[in-house]
Amino acid sequence: MKVLVVASSDQELKPFSDAFIRTVSGVGPILAAAATASAILEHKPDAVFSVGSAGSYGSLSVGDCVSFGSVVTPDQDLSLFHMKRGCTLLPSGAQIGEIRLDMSSSLVLATSGTFASSPSLIAGADAADMEAYGVALSAFIAHIPCFAVKIITDIVGDGMRLSEYGFRLRDLRERMPAVVEEALRRL
Repeated sequence: MKVLVVASSDQELKPFSDAFIRTVSGVGPILAAAATASAILEHKPDAVFSVGSAGSYGSLSVGDCVSFGSVVTPDQDLSLFHMKRGCTLLPSGAQIGEIRLDMSSSLVLATSGTFASSPSLIAGADAADMEAYGVALSAFIAHIPCFAVKIITDIVGDGMRLSEYGFRLRDLRERMPAVVEEALRRL
């Protein structure tokens, strides 16, 4: 099985062996979507994973490494057109909002192009990141199963220093491959 693993930086991909197709996207949902779409076209994977870090809205603890059940984006706001916040239109004209990922998880990840420093604009989100929705959208359009496996490095609103983030990511990133392998077994 060919598995594409997408992360915003080389640091987040270090624990993944050459058995995985690894792609560095850069930071943010737009770069993540573009890098994922390009990698999908080039490698034609059987599954796609968005891996890296996330901030908890309180239900998850620093150090948790989890697979999320769905991903949403508070950045999309077409409510003027009577669409729910977080929904947008696909080229076909169909609406898309929440994207289902790991059916064994009820955890919700909110992806935004801005660093989360306050509660999510999408009710019910358990954590926030900056890439997973872009990765998931590219996989959804290509009809490829997608997962988001994230390490909780901070609690949103707790004012963490960048150096602390780097240390936490370095100490915790080794947990991601095991959670990815577990999700693959459920495919």
